Amino acid sequence: MNTDSGGNEFSGTARNVVQVGVVNGGVHTYAGGPPAPTMPVPKQLPRAATSFTDRESSLAALSAVAATPSGVVAVSGPAGVGKSALAVHWGHLEKGRYPDGQLYANLRGYDRLDPLVPEEVLHGFLIALGMPADRIPASLDSMSGSFRTLLDGKQMLLIADNARDADQIRPLLPSAPGCFTIVTSRNRMGDLTAFDGSTPVSIQPLATTHAVELFRKLAGAADSEAADRLVERVGRLPLTIRIAAQQAKSGTSLRELIKELGADGRRLESLSAPDERSGVRTVFSWSYQQLVPGHARAFRLLALHAGPDFSLSTAAALTGQPELETERALRGLVAVNMLEETGPRRYAYHDLLRDYAREQVVAEETEEEREAALSRELSYFLHMADAADRALVPSRRHVPLDRDATAAAVSFAGPEAALAWCDVELQSLVPAVDQAVELGLDDVAWKLPVALVYFLRLRRHNVHRRSLSDTAVQASRRLQDPWAETWSLICVGGAESDMGLYEDAMDHFTEALAISRETGDRTWQAISLGNIAWTLRLMGREEEALERHGEALPIHLSEEDRRSESITRAEIAGIVLALGRPEEAYEEYERALAGARASKDLPTEADCLDGLGDVCGTVGRTDEAIGWYEQAVGVQRRVGDLLGLARSLDGLAVQLGVAGRTAEARTLLAEALAILESLGDPLAEEVRQRLTALEAGGNPEPGA
Repeated sequence: MNTDSGGNEFSGTARNVVQVGVVNGGVHTYAGGPPAPTMPVPKQLPRAATSFTDRESSLAALSAVAATPSGVVAVSGPAGVGKSALAVHWGHLEKGRYPDGQLYANLRGYDRLDPLVPEEVLHGFLIALGMPADRIPASLDSMSGSFRTLLDGKQMLLIADNARDADQIRPLLPSAPGCFTIVTSRNRMGDLTAFDGSTPVSIQPLATTHAVELFRKLAGAADSEAADRLVERVGRLPLTIRIAAQQAKSGTSLRELIKELGADGRRLESLSAPDERSGVRTVFSWSYQQLVPGHARAFRLLALHAGPDFSLSTAAALTGQPELETERALRGLVAVNMLEETGPRRYAYHDLLRDYAREQVVAEETEEEREAALSRELSYFLHMADAADRALVPSRRHVPLDRDATAAAVSFAGPEAALAWCDVELQSLVPAVDQAVELGLDDVAWKLPVALVYFLRLRRHNVHRRSLSDTAVQASRRLQDPWAETWSLICVGGAESDMGLYEDAMDHFTEALAISRETGDRTWQAISLGNIAWTLRLMGREEEALERHGEALPIHLSEEDRRSESITRAEIAGIVLALGRPEEAYEEYERALAGARASKDLPTEADCLDGLGDVCGTVGRTDEAIGWYEQAVGVQRRVGDLLGLARSLDGLAVQLGVAGRTAEARTLLAEALAILESLGDPLAEEVRQRLTALEAGGNPEPGA
């Protein structure tokens, strides 16, 4: 199949079925080999709050639960009360109890964005625990099982911050008795207590004495009576107390602050209980009104960003200012507690401040100015995603862009840098596509998902991949662009194949073929036919698959597309070998190998080498098979295709066993088994049987 299709790797279980698909166009960053013998020790706790005050009883409650077999505590309370600060503070105090590490995730339960799905959280946890992204299972149950397996026998702290409900939490709960999970939420999590045995801990705003204590620590000496009145007016919330203290420290008298609060008793209604008189808006306005114009503009424009945090470059795109000037504004906002620095050149709002900033951007920026800022950010994301795609799969077809001088300069040093950027920005890129739809920027709404499709496949973000690709289909239809629609349909089908939804995938590939025939686009016809053929083989319909490949191949030849030709020939070779025609398969693989090398397509080259090993092994040419497999293993390690590497290691081990080189065969089978088990691939059971047979003194014959 053609790697421009957005399809998926094949995972057949028969040793002599060579699977060639989009995996052949991928450039993974992880070298092959068994998992590392020791698990990393993640240390994900955010920075603890300074001047942490009170909460002795709550801290003691957490410690008490940590000492019991329960292992789960649900910390609840109103917005801004300090639930996260409590959990993180306790985590830092007690991290010595958990020598195997600390995991942390903000679940966005009460955010304008959709809450994080458990799959995304587990994906991040498994990466932190040392599992390469290519090896992470696709289904939620398998991911949760892998997570519990990795934590078995470990002593680890997990903080699930800002949870929406119990369903979001359950797949994240470790089963190991040495692990402790702290869940924070505005929800009391009754279901988690009733059905999962969590212990509830409820916290309220600071007691007045402790609120005054915190205020005096931050502001210095102050009139006690006035301080009492002030902390009551700001709701005794740690965040508002900090801002009030900063105002007092800068020279504003407490009586002036109290008077101002009294003049405007309004609050952020959506974030305060009906009986609270917190004056939250007024407190925030103190800092906001003292900002220089450029910093104030940055503060409100950044609220348009849809993700949980943002980079300096993203901020510069939103503000339309150079990065140096933007960085000065961000540092200024951090200095007055209007932003938090979450990492190197990354920033975020506190939840309450983000809502305040959103109010200000609507009040002070025109609709045209807001749309212009978002358009700049979306353009930045699109060009970065395209650059990442070009770094990951240089030979793949890429979305057409107007690459001006600035955009043309965007590039990544290599696949690792591209993957790292995509990993960090994924939580912003997904909602950015929805923003593009809302703004009517359909050109972005189809191109951004398609530019991300290969990254999403590599990282197995199949839910996102299917959803975003479907968005691309709808956007292309609104544009009445059949070329874009065809590509987007194929991307949807590719995601569905990875999810095992073969009938749905076939429907989308067939629809793409119909459109390409109607428009007379022969390239898309061939790509669509290749995807249909590939899906037919996955469905066990090999003869029909050959017919479709037979239709696609002449088109590739007429257009002199050597890369697509080689992929199709390799597919044909794998099918005819499975049908018992090794001589024909050998000839097709040789042709495919020549085309792959001519087009510098390393992944397809590796699969062709592996296929030639399959053919020679099938007809008993053992020494020749070993030579082909050794070449395949070498190229697969360069490419980073773990599934392909495992298959080539398995094939090589079988032939080494036949040649009597059992020690080498045992080592290679163990490596292949470790990879396949981590991928959850069904070939693992066959490899396990071969390894068992070899260790028992037999030969690792296929299907043993």
